[in-house]
Amino acid sequence: MTQRRFPWLAVLGSLGLVVVLVVGLVVVLARGGDDDRPDDERRSGSQADALRDRVLNEGRTELPTTAAVENAVPGYDYTEALTGVGVDADLTVPADHDATDQIEVYADAALTKPVPALVLPDPTSPSSEPRLAVKPVQVRRAHITRQNGQASATVADLGTYWNLNPEVYVVQQLNPDGSKRSRPLVTEVSFVAETPSPAQVAATVSAQGDALLEWSPVEGATEYAVVLQQRRGSNLVGTVRVIGRTTETTWSSEETAVCRTVSCTQNEALRLTTVDASTMASNPTLVGEEIDARLGVVAVVDRKPSALAAVDLTGLETLPVRSDRKWDGGADIWNRGLASLPSRFLFASVDGSTRATGASIDRADVRRKGRWWEVPLQGQGTRLLETVRIPVDAVKDIDAEVAAFNARAQRDYPKAGLLRSSIVIDVGDPRKPGPELPKPTYPVFGSNDLSTFIAEQLVAGATDIDLSAFDDQPGLPDVQDAWREAVYQNPYALAYFDRYTYDGSVLHVQPAYPAAEKQRRQQRIADRAEEIVRSEITAGMSVADKVRALNRYLVDQGEYDDAAIAGSPGKYRSDIPARLRYAWEPDGILLSGTGVCMSYAYAFDVLAEEAGIESVVVTGDLADGGAHAWNKVRIGNSWRAVDVTWNDPGGRWTSPRGDRYLMIRDAQFTGDALRSEDDDWMSDGFLRDYPTR
Repeated sequence: MTQRRFPWLAVLGSLGLVVVLVVGLVVVLARGGDDDRPDDERRSGSQADALRDRVLNEGRTELPTTAAVENAVPGYDYTEALTGVGVDADLTVPADHDATDQIEVYADAALTKPVPALVLPDPTSPSSEPRLAVKPVQVRRAHITRQNGQASATVADLGTYWNLNPEVYVVQQLNPDGSKRSRPLVTEVSFVAETPSPAQVAATVSAQGDALLEWSPVEGATEYAVVLQQRRGSNLVGTVRVIGRTTETTWSSEETAVCRTVSCTQNEALRLTTVDASTMASNPTLVGEEIDARLGVVAVVDRKPSALAAVDLTGLETLPVRSDRKWDGGADIWNRGLASLPSRFLFASVDGSTRATGASIDRADVRRKGRWWEVPLQGQGTRLLETVRIPVDAVKDIDAEVAAFNARAQRDYPKAGLLRSSIVIDVGDPRKPGPELPKPTYPVFGSNDLSTFIAEQLVAGATDIDLSAFDDQPGLPDVQDAWREAVYQNPYALAYFDRYTYDGSVLHVQPAYPAAEKQRRQQRIADRAEEIVRSEITAGMSVADKVRALNRYLVDQGEYDDAAIAGSPGKYRSDIPARLRYAWEPDGILLSGTGVCMSYAYAFDVLAEEAGIESVVVTGDLADGGAHAWNKVRIGNSWRAVDVTWNDPGGRWTSPRGDRYLMIRDAQFTGDALRSEDDDWMSDGFLRDYPTR
């Protein structure tokens, strides 16, 4: 490879005046045209050279070029980490070549999220020691506010992309001499700013569906900027937005809500995608965007921004943005009036998914205009509304019909899982705790200590579970929350049809099956799972390959049990005849080859566990009505949705190849498959750990 030299430095050296711009400083260095100078002048020149070197080096950090650990992550070598690097600093590396495209910068250890940076020949390096410089890109963004219909904009200085990504991973593909490295060399770099970042940032959701951010104050801060940066594909440039500026230590997306006479939107500033589920459903050529987002706060002291203090976006994906259908579309409003309107309110959330909440009507907001009643339908837990026009002739008594609608909506929504069940809290009937049973040999899942303990005891067959040891432990879910997780996430518990009472310290179980039958079925399920995995999973399969194989087996061997649904008179578990319970249990699909969605989800979970795949059961409501169960699996560092029931070509749905709903994001459940998750399947504090990305 041709060696690169920088002869322009010699040219600059012959000039009488050199202006050097480094890290925003202008240093004027006076130099003579030759070395025929008196000693005093030479000493003065040496001092100038020293000053130049000091100024240049303050904004520069040299990257290591040798590995401290080889092949630590398969295929990569790692240098010692660099810490305390200034957010304005250039990163330099010896390079006797001009292959600037062989140095990359990423925001994550997986090296999948590029960070904008300029890689250029280092203008300060002598020709005998050429270097490349990785220079940070400056970030200034406008913040637009609207008040009384008028928009105004101010410009926020966010520093550089080092401020917004205070930990980066720099990858060198070449050795300093230009030869290819046997493995890329990775250096982790941690940046610091003169202005400290907020020590703590927390995000919550208000009762009306707004995002609320709170953070600890920074001494001397004159303002704070709330920043959202997104990556669409591999691109980050241009997708940094300032969505809020404030002198307080809180910010709410309420200020971004826009309400008109017939509709409202909210959280538009936090919207993560321009292609949502309903848009994809109406235009099949569109595909969902792969978007990575980061939300955080930058503090500003004396116009100097801090590094970004990031907040976990998990749990904010469900924030509502807009109503997701015209509510009078398809409704027989001419003959049935308000009785024809659905009690669910569908909305598009910031991640592009269509979700459901209950609808409600405030009678005070209903107005008559000519031959029409204008009825604003409100989404519960949101600021969203959609105004529907109902013919006056279709309404006998507007007050009575509004009250009837609200009662129906309250009754219909929310639904709690596939079939409703609950713990009866009965403090008047205390139970004597049974002995703690040994931990079972079958797999047990629990997101927290309480759920895990309940699950272990259910799988082991306990009937009086002593929970008094958990009374004073902070951070645990309530008993009903933990119990539901234990039932849904542990197919071997065979506890779906059990009944429960709780007296404040003892959880009493009325098992649906005798102990001997339960143990026999557990063993048959385990044996069958081992047999299936042995036949379908082969050595060398990736996690994704295993998921495909298990899905294929279940859609080929299983049949949706329409007879069980037809034979179930109600929507509560107690309504299911004992002879049909198999259709909701894991052995329905695994052993009998027939079942409903709960059996498909349980069966997949059992097989995934046997195959070494992280899987959870998910429950929720289909947008067009009906409770449902499916799964999520971890693929690498991401969760993906799997709906084996809807993949079964023999079912009532449309998946002719059996893989339409396989390892997809939540937003890709479109058309008839639109759904919303409920909060029954996992303890509430851990639901945010399972968004698909």
